Amino acid sequence: MYALTKAKEEAVKLLETALPEGAAVSVGDLVEPPQKDMGDLAYPCFALAEDLSKTLSGAEGKKSPADIAKEVALKIEASSLIESAHAVGPYVNFRLERSAFSAEVVGDVLGAADGYGKTDDGNERLIIEYGQPNTHKEVHVGHLRNLFLGLSVVRMQQSVGNTVIPVNYIGDVGAHVAKCLWAYKKYHEDETPEPGREGKFLGGIYTEASQRIEEDESLKEEVSEVQRVLEAGDSEWTELWKKTRQWSLDEMDNIFEELGCDFTRTYLESEVEGPGKKLVKELLDKGTANRSQGAIIMDFESEGLGVFLLLKSDGSALYATKELALARLKFEEYEADASIHVVDVRQSLYFRQFFRTLQIMGFDKRMVHLSYDFVTLKDGAMSSRKGNVITYGEFRDEIVRRAAEETRRRHTEWDDKRISATAWIISEGAMKFSMLKQDNDRPIVFDIDSALSFDGFTGPYVQYAHARMSSILGKVEESWSLGVKEYSDFTPEEFEVLRRVAVFPEIVSDAAREFRPSLVAQYAFELAQEASAFYRDVPVLNAVPDDRERRLAIVRAVRSTLARALFLLGIEAPEEM
Repeated sequence: MYALTKAKEEAVKLLETALPEGAAVSVGDLVEPPQKDMGDLAYPCFALAEDLSKTLSGAEGKKSPADIAKEVALKIEASSLIESAHAVGPYVNFRLERSAFSAEVVGDVLGAADGYGKTDDGNERLIIEYGQPNTHKEVHVGHLRNLFLGLSVVRMQQSVGNTVIPVNYIGDVGAHVAKCLWAYKKYHEDETPEPGREGKFLGGIYTEASQRIEEDESLKEEVSEVQRVLEAGDSEWTELWKKTRQWSLDEMDNIFEELGCDFTRTYLESEVEGPGKKLVKELLDKGTANRSQGAIIMDFESEGLGVFLLLKSDGSALYATKELALARLKFEEYEADASIHVVDVRQSLYFRQFFRTLQIMGFDKRMVHLSYDFVTLKDGAMSSRKGNVITYGEFRDEIVRRAAEETRRRHTEWDDKRISATAWIISEGAMKFSMLKQDNDRPIVFDIDSALSFDGFTGPYVQYAHARMSSILGKVEESWSLGVKEYSDFTPEEFEVLRRVAVFPEIVSDAAREFRPSLVAQYAFELAQEASAFYRDVPVLNAVPDDRERRLAIVRAVRSTLARALFLLGIEAPEEM
């Protein structure tokens, strides 16, 4: 049990002895006061006053929340982690015993190694599906929010004790593939992409195809014929499809590895297309689905969900065709309790229809659409069809270039290898933090300069705080032990930074429950601010021996917590910057 939870449980026990008989109180009733000078924990007496007014008569039942808070506070005595209690308006505010609480926090962090904040609250098996790019197109800036959000959610769910199966679902068939293959064979046959630029090569051909068709709509028939013969298994087109698909898959694997996205299983649309058509036919035969103008549909008009198209009138598969089979396959392979789908907000209606169809089919598992809003550039949204996308490679290279320039300016003595390694760490932090610090439902306009700043609410700012803590510890002689010891006589400044450290397990729990990495990002920024103030105001290496040893332990605790927060965001914590 972590220090803050222990303190809250002590406060609850003290309240239980002081509250009127029959009044119930729990750890969840305690809140943090809006100002530090009010106390460290607070119990609001509004509900208690209301309950008393219902159960008691006369003057005793008409006491105000403020009067009740005063009476309760007077009855509370100190405990090991609670120093005192006093009333502030309608709240009973508790003051933590500074040294005892601080020692508990240091012990929690140093005793947990790199696992501080982990709990065993969760006991579910979760399939988390994220990534989902299409072959024969670029992996671009717009895909990154999906990847970063999915990776962070996976790590947070693991941190609270859930078993997680991260999977990817790649679109390797469909109209976009036929369009790309048609243009490749007609205008670029025998050309091959440069290594690492496969997506841009195929994406450029896809854009060219879209533009040619816009200029001459008669070309649509040629593309439709390509899609028809592909689905029929034509050997020549199938061979071309497999070759070009592998170009895309190889590049995607490199990107996923570079960004730390490790998938247990990668599904391809092509492997569930046939089973999906068979499943739709079963739904039709059972009378679960209906025909409408030749197409097969689920009619949800009466439920306010419109019509869910399962199969085109010409027999062509749709996304829904394949995803119904995918849902069945995923649960057969992994026997999970729930499936989390990280997909952008445009698909919200689709997923409501999709989940409703699964319910009718007998699925009794929890299904969640974890939606997020768009990432746009300053000049507007991106479109592969229009060709105004910024590929991941271009985006990454520009951020790394700028980060390298800043690193070289700060460290003129560093060699190119050291600069390059640090520039990548900073760039990754800038990209991921800037997209995770926003709540999922808020759009993002990415600004490279702002994201790379070492000041303000940014990844590099948090990373720099970690590097500063590391620099202190790097100057300690090797013989000095940083193990878990008994410390006392913590100063107010030391307590303040450790009070922020103590909140971390609750932040992780809340973020995992709500699928909100932004809570961890906000926390990491606030802890980085506390760490920077501690670095600036509190002597560590030059302190007297007893203070020095205690403060080095605090530095290690802060550094470990920052590193863990960054890890949950998918970001590396640098030793130097």
